[in-house]
Amino acid sequence: MNEKPLFTIGIASYNYANYIKRLLSSIKEQTFKDYEILISDDFSTDNSLQVINEFIDENPDICVRLIVAEKNEGLVANKNKLIENCKGKYLMLCDADDWMSKDCLAEMAQKIEIEKPDRVISQVAHIDQNNNILQIEYIPSNQTKWGWNLHHGSVYKTDILKENNIFIKQMPDDVYLTVDFAQHSSKLSIIHKTLYYWLVHTDSEGRKKINFNETYVQATFCEVLKHVTKIIDNLEKSNLKKQEDIQELKLVRLKLYYFYILFVFQNETYKDKIKYYNQLHRCINGLDKNYRQTQCLSKSSEIVLREYPMKAIRLCTLLEKLHLMKLGLFGYHLMTKFKYFDQ
Repeated sequence: MNEKPLFTIGIASYNYANYIKRLLSSIKEQTFKDYEILISDDFSTDNSLQVINEFIDENPDICVRLIVAEKNEGLVANKNKLIENCKGKYLMLCDADDWMSKDCLAEMAQKIEIEKPDRVISQVAHIDQNNNILQIEYIPSNQTKWGWNLHHGSVYKTDILKENNIFIKQMPDDVYLTVDFAQHSSKLSIIHKTLYYWLVHTDSEGRKKINFNETYVQATFCEVLKHVTKIIDNLEKSNLKKQEDIQELKLVRLKLYYFYILFVFQNETYKDKIKYYNQLHRCINGLDKNYRQTQCLSKSSEIVLREYPMKAIRLCTLLEKLHLMKLGLFGYHLMTKFKYFDQ
């Protein structure tokens, strides 16, 4: 294997002994072989390390590097170790309970060879614990660099990460990483195939039950809205500002605002949904009283997100303008008892 492989497949591991073998097997089955596996284990208390070391012993031909924390440091620190220690030209971040199709790296390598992008993204399937497809995240043909805020099924050029000292600041990890990376990148390549499988289950680090309170919401979700607003303000002051970037980032901020209300708080009581909605509304209104105004909401706009979020954003902006958002949340609260919704 090259000293600097094309891909580092970075795996954040913590108590995923029941899942990580499937991911490692899917990597082993890749038709494209110029990669290394970098695993950062966050002081697992199950037999994750045993499973990982057995894979290493059974596959001496695969380059696997293992970092083991001396204490539990949390998901953000664990993923940042992957960014810091990757050697590949491109980094793919994987959760240890997900997996990929056998041609995932080959498809991405082909895109890289032809288009020389800063980031490559593919469609992502949400899978339940019975291996049923809950949802596929289809990518618009005109997807641009700001609006795809998943790290699943993505690879990032590591020179951009390291030269610009890009690390995950806090949760939500994928939003900070994708938005900060987009500030320093220009070319995005798209693969309109489902190459990555995202397991949706309650044991997942990103989906464990959180005891929400107003302090947590302020420190987490209000902070990310502030972070995106700061980037918008910097773009507006820049001599090189591009209106398309500014308008799209305003659309991304709207998406985050509504999706936190709709999805992050999906399992909360209706009373708590309203409480956190009021808190987020005060936050975003304080950042920008014209937060709902972006040219990207126009039907004629060429800049769009996926069809589903665009419909959700347009509906929510209309409900807010009509002062009917709380009524809309009540209807949504009832629907989530019977149907799976996700971002």
